[in-house]
Amino acid sequence: MKIISRNLLLFAALLLVYTLLFRFGLGQLLTAEKWFWVIIIAILYGGIIFITAWTTGKRDGMENFLFDAGFRWNFTTFLVWGAASEAWFLLDLHSAYESIRVVHITLLIWSGFLLLHFLLFLILRRRRTIKGVHKTDIFE
Repeated sequence: MKIISRNLLLFAALLLVYTLLFRFGLGQLLTAEKWFWVIIIAILYGGIIFITAWTTGKRDGMENFLFDAGFRWNFTTFLVWGAASEAWFLLDLHSAYESIRVVHITLLIWSGFLLLHFLLFLILRRRRTIKGVHKTDIFE
């Protein structure tokens, strides 16, 4: 049982690539004032992250019997997206229509939901698992 698994690292690497590509495309489209396409790439970005998280998380669940894949993926997404977004602004690669304040507000709200996710995970894990392994995997 690994907390940082190969699948989680693969997800983090792909997420970093997706985020950098999204940030680049977002900046270009915002500068060109192509608002419709901003919405389209945002939806595509969210969709591709969901599909990648779903496939790598499912694969991790088959190889790694920890009961916390959802939280680990959520926390990894928070860290990678936050670091990439902060770096994007620190390197001055953003468009005039983007604000670092939006990134900070997003991270603040997300951290609240992440804390809630962690607390619920701890409560549910205690009720449904024995030392992080699902009860049905032990007693079948």
